[in-house]
Amino acid sequence: MSAPAAAGEAADDRTARVALSLLAAGRIAIGAGIWLAPRPALRALGFGEPGPAAVTLARIAGTRDLVIGARQAAARGRGEAHAATLAAALSDAGDTVAFALAVAAGDRLAGVRGIAAALPATIAGLWLARRLQE
Repeated sequence: MSAPAAAGEAADDRTARVALSLLAAGRIAIGAGIWLAPRPALRALGFGEPGPAAVTLARIAGTRDLVIGARQAAARGRGEAHAATLAAALSDAGDTVAFALAVAAGDRLAGVRGIAAALPATIAGLWLARRLQE
């Protein structure tokens, strides 16, 4: 899917290709940001000053985003793009649940900010995965 657009490419295929590129680039940027600057990234999400364990967990999540985003960006063909996008959407769904649990545990700021990022990413990823499956 990351190959250049072919002459006569359907508008739906162009939309899917652009969406795939944007989701992959966004995920790579988020992963790199978390990996390179975990403390500011965690504070931006609404978490307090992170200790070493939180920084380590943030970098684990950043690595996951880098790998999944790179896999989406490197996908060749609808089948590969579908599999990579579905993995990304399921990861985002897990993040949404984790942030909802943070709200339930009383960490409202971090939970709401996280849901505001993870839920739209889940929806966009599921939409794109379905479109790539057709």
